[in-house]
Amino acid sequence: MSTPATQHLDDDGARPLYSAAVVNIGGTSGRVWAEGGPSLPTASPFDTDRPTGSNGSSEVGADPEQLLGMAWSTCLNATLEVVLAEAGIEARCTVRVDVDLHREPSGAGYRFVPRAVAAVEGMSPDQARPHVAAAHARCPVSKLLTGVPGAPAHPPVQVAEFSAPAPR
Repeated sequence: MSTPATQHLDDDGARPLYSAAVVNIGGTSGRVWAEGGPSLPTASPFDTDRPTGSNGSSEVGADPEQLLGMAWSTCLNATLEVVLAEAGIEARCTVRVDVDLHREPSGAGYRFVPRAVAAVEGMSPDQARPHVAAAHARCPVSKLLTGVPGAPAHPPVQVAEFSAPAPR
């Protein structure tokens, strides 16, 4: 299935700088792909026999919580790198995002509760905090998450000591 890419105008009539079209078939038992980009099997966080992937594949399926965490950690880290570069600082950063799935209090539906922890190499948490706050205020995914009904007005971003993650 291929759908033509469309570019929507913003409320102020501006054209987007970039557009991505992402398609899912099969929900959490199928596949998700970016047109002209990567394709991943999907999974439910409730799958007890993961990794399964779709159609009996041995690929590990990604659940919506993981996909949201990947999007926010990548976007927030990239924005933090820009904020640091604008301040003349060259340093590695890490951003970890945890996404919890909760049932709505009404019992009808679910909601995500995401939290991020950012760290900047060579900076104490107190030194990094203003840069992380500036990145969080500018990050498109952070902005998107602040508009979710029932979500905290500003999803929390904590600041920690830098520790380089092991390569995967």
